[in-house]
Amino acid sequence: TQNGFNALNTANFEPGDRILLAGGMTFTGTLNLGSQDTGTDAQGNLIAPILITSYGTGRATIAAGDGIAINGYNIGGIGISNLTLVGSGIAADGTTTSTKSGISFYCDAPGNVKFQHLRIDNVEVSGFGSRGISIGGYNGSAGFDDVRITHCEVHDNLHAGIETYGYPGVTNALTNVTISNCDVHHQPGKPASSGNTGSGIVLAGVTGGVVEHCLSHNNGANNTTSEGPVGIWAYHSSNILLQYNEAHSNLTLGGDGGGFDLDIGTTNSVMQYNYSHDNDGAGFLVYGTADTNASTGHVVRYNVSHNDGRDSGSGSASGINLSNNVRDLSVYGNTVVLSASPGSTSIPAIKCVATNQQPDRIFVANNNFVTSGGTRLVSLYTTGTVTFAGNNYWPSGGSFLVQDGGVNYSSLAAWRTGKGREKLNGQNTGFNVDPLFQATPSSQRSTGATAPAGLIAFKLQRTSPLVDKGLDLKTKFGINAGLNDFFGAKITQGAGHEIGAHEFAIDPPAIKGFSVSYDGGTATLRYQSEIGASFLVRRSTDFKTWTDLPATAVGDGSVMDYIDTPPGGAKCFYVLVRE
Repeated sequence: TQNGFNALNTANFEPGDRILLAGGMTFTGTLNLGSQDTGTDAQGNLIAPILITSYGTGRATIAAGDGIAINGYNIGGIGISNLTLVGSGIAADGTTTSTKSGISFYCDAPGNVKFQHLRIDNVEVSGFGSRGISIGGYNGSAGFDDVRITHCEVHDNLHAGIETYGYPGVTNALTNVTISNCDVHHQPGKPASSGNTGSGIVLAGVTGGVVEHCLSHNNGANNTTSEGPVGIWAYHSSNILLQYNEAHSNLTLGGDGGGFDLDIGTTNSVMQYNYSHDNDGAGFLVYGTADTNASTGHVVRYNVSHNDGRDSGSGSASGINLSNNVRDLSVYGNTVVLSASPGSTSIPAIKCVATNQQPDRIFVANNNFVTSGGTRLVSLYTTGTVTFAGNNYWPSGGSFLVQDGGVNYSSLAAWRTGKGREKLNGQNTGFNVDPLFQATPSSQRSTGATAPAGLIAFKLQRTSPLVDKGLDLKTKFGINAGLNDFFGAKITQGAGHEIGAHEFAIDPPAIKGFSVSYDGGTATLRYQSEIGASFLVRRSTDFKTWTDLPATAVGDGSVMDYIDTPPGGAKCFYVLVRE
C-alpha cells in the first residue's frame, strides 16, 4: 500500500534485507536510504546486499514527481531491480518542474571510503529533470566500488541518461564500474544550461570502467553550448573500455552531438568494436585541453563509423576526430564511410586539429577511409607528430581531397611529396583504391548493439585489394593489435592484416546441421553457416565426377535452403565449398 511505502522511510534496513514492492502498483514519493540502511560495514566492505525489487506480476512503479525516486547517501551493498521509476516529465523544449534524478547515490564520507556493491538491473527510468541514474563521490576519492548497471532503459531525462562523477580532478571516486545491455535514449538537454547537457552515458571520476553492449541514441536535441553532448563518453577517468556498443542519431544545436568520446583528463583507455552512425558530430572523438586535462594513452581500433558528422555546425563533425591536447594515441583498423553532409563538403572522414594545444605522438594506421559526394578524406591542422601509414583513402570515384596545414592535396602521391605522410623509412605506404565492400553501406541500425556481425556491408570481398595489405603493427611499431576484428574474426588470417575493421576469414566457416532431403525430383540442401559466408555447390552421382552448381546466397546466420533439381530426379551427393 501507499502507507506501507511511506513507512519504508522510517525503517532501518540491515544487510540481507529485502524491500519488496507489489508488481503492477504505483507508489508516489521517494524511497530514502541513509547511512543506517546499508549492506556494508562502516568502511564500505560488503556484508550482504539489501535488495529493492518487485514481487508478483509485473513491475512496481515509483512515481516521484519532482523528487528523487530512490535516493542513497553514504551507503553500499544495494541491489535495485525490476522497477519502473518516473518523474514529472520533460517537455519537448526541455522545460520541466523537476530538478532531480531518478536514482541517486552520493558519497561524501570522510577518509576516502568507497562503499562496495551497487547493482541496478532491469529498471526503466524516465521523466526526471536531472539524470536518469546518477552515482558520484564528492570528498577526495570517496565514492563507490563494484558498480553494475545492466539491462536498463533510461530515456527522456533532461541532463543525461546514466552519469557518474567525482570531485574535480579526481579520477577514482568510482572504481570497477560496468554498464552493459542498456538502452539510453531521448535525453533532450537543457537549452539554458551553461555546460553540455543531453548525453546518453557519461563516465567521470572512474578508474576501471566498462561500457558494453549498450545502445545510445537520439540524445542532445536541445544542447546549445559549444561542447558535448555525446552518446557514450568519458572524462577525468582512467582505464575505460568502450566496446560492442552502438550510438546513432545523437544531436546538438552547437556542440558535439557525437557517438563516442574519450575526453579531457582521461588516460589509458580503449574504444573498440563499436558502431557509430548518423550522429551530428564525430563518430569517435578524442579531445584534450590544458596539460592537466590532456587525453593520453588511448587506443581506437576496429570500430565502424557510417555517415557521422551530419551537422556542419558541430565542432567535431567527422568520422574520427582527434583534437587539441591528445597524446600517445593509436588509431588503427577502423572503417569510416562518410557521404557529404547537407550543405558541406568540408567535413572529413578523419580530422586532427589544434586550436590551442597540439596533438602529438598520434599514430594512424591500417584504417579504411571512404567518402562520397566530394567531401574531404582528411583534415590536418597541427604541428605535432602525426603519423599516417598504411591507410586506404577512397573518394568513391570522386576527387581525392586531403587538406593538411591549410594546403589541399589532390592525390596520395602529392600528399606524400608535400607533407611526407604515408611514407615509412623512405618507402611509400597507403592506398587509393576501391575497398570492394560486400554490399553498399546504407544508413541502418544494426540488428542490435550486440550483433555487429550483421553489418556485412562493411566487410571486404575476397578480391578486395585491401586483403593482406595492412602493415604488421607488431613488427614495425611494437603495437599489440589485439585478437579480433570488428566482426569477431581472428587477427591475422592469411599473409597479413587487412586494412579497415574487417579481417577476411580464410578459415572454413562453421556449418551447422547440413542435410539433404528429397521431394519428388527436387533436392533441398538445408544448412546454417556463419554470417557473410557463401559457398559453391558441387553435385555428384558417383563420388567421382562432380558438377559445379550456382553459389549459395550469402549467409545471415539463419537456417537456409538451397534447391536443386538433379537430372532425371536422381539422388546425388552434394558438397559445399567455400567461395
